[in-house]
Amino acid sequence: MSARQTSNAYAFIAFPLAVLFVFTLLPTIAGLGLSLFQWSGGQEWPAFIGLTNFRGLIADERFVASLRNTLIFVVASVPPTVLIAFALAVAIDADWFVGKSVTRTMVFMPTIVSIVAIGFVWRWLLDAEAGLLNWLLGLVGVTQTPAWLTDGWWPMAWIVIVSIWQKIGFCVVLYMAALGSVNRNLYEAAELDGASRLQVIWHITWNQVRPMTAFLMVTGVISALQVFDMVFMLTGQQETARTTVLNLEIYRQFTQGSYGYAAAIGVVIFVLTMIVTAVQLAWFGRRGARA
Repeated sequence: MSARQTSNAYAFIAFPLAVLFVFTLLPTIAGLGLSLFQWSGGQEWPAFIGLTNFRGLIADERFVASLRNTLIFVVASVPPTVLIAFALAVAIDADWFVGKSVTRTMVFMPTIVSIVAIGFVWRWLLDAEAGLLNWLLGLVGVTQTPAWLTDGWWPMAWIVIVSIWQKIGFCVVLYMAALGSVNRNLYEAAELDGASRLQVIWHITWNQVRPMTAFLMVTGVISALQVFDMVFMLTGQQETARTTVLNLEIYRQFTQGSYGYAAAIGVVIFVLTMIVTAVQLAWFGRRGARA
C-alpha cells in the first residue's frame, strides 16, 4: 500500500474515530474518574473521596435491590428471547410455511415502535381499573386480579414479557439470515440416516447458527444490563423495590445531585458488562472449538 493510500485510509476513518473518542471514550473515562469524587454539580469543585462511593453501594439497600432486579431481568428475558426467536425462525423458514414476508414484517414491527408508545399502550392494557386485560378476564368470570404494575413480582414479570415481545422480531430476522447460509445437503443426509425433525434441528440447525446465537446472547445481555426505558415507561415512573434497576437508580441519583454516586453505579454496570461478556465469549468459544 502506497503512502497516499495509507493517508487516505486514515483520513477515511478519522471522523468516526473522533466521534467514538468524543462521545464514547471520553465520557467513559470521565465517569470512571467521577466515581472517585463527591460532587453535586454547580460551581463547587468535586471532592476526592476515593472508594467511599463504592463502599456506600454495598450498604445501600436500593442499590442491592436494583442489582438483583437487573440480573433477574437479564436471566429471565435474554435466553427466552433468543430461544423463542430461534424456534420462530425455524418455523418461518420451513418449506411448508406460507406468508413468510408478511409474518417477518409483523414479528419485526414491535422492534421499530417507540418505547414510549409501547409503554403507554401496555400500561393501558394492564391498568388495574380500566385495562383491557382485566376486562377480558372479567368476561370469562375472573374478577379478582392483582394490580399488574404494582403488586409483588407481577410488574417485573410483565416487564420481561413486554421486553421479549419487543425484541424477538430483531432476533428472528437475524436468525433467518443465518438459516439462509445453512448447507441444505446436511438436511438431506440426516433424513437419509433416519434422523427425526427435532434431531435435525438440534444437531444441525442449532449448531450451524451458533455464531448468531453467540452474537444475540452477548448483545442481548449487554442491552439488558442497561435496561432503563422499558421499566421507566411501563411502571409510569412509580417503580417499586422489585422493579427498580441499575440504570433507573443512576437516573434517580443524578436527579438528586449525587453525581459521584451515580457514576459509581455506572462503573458497576461497566465492570459487570465486561465480566459477563468475557464469560459468554469464552463459553461460546469453547463450545465452537468442540463442535
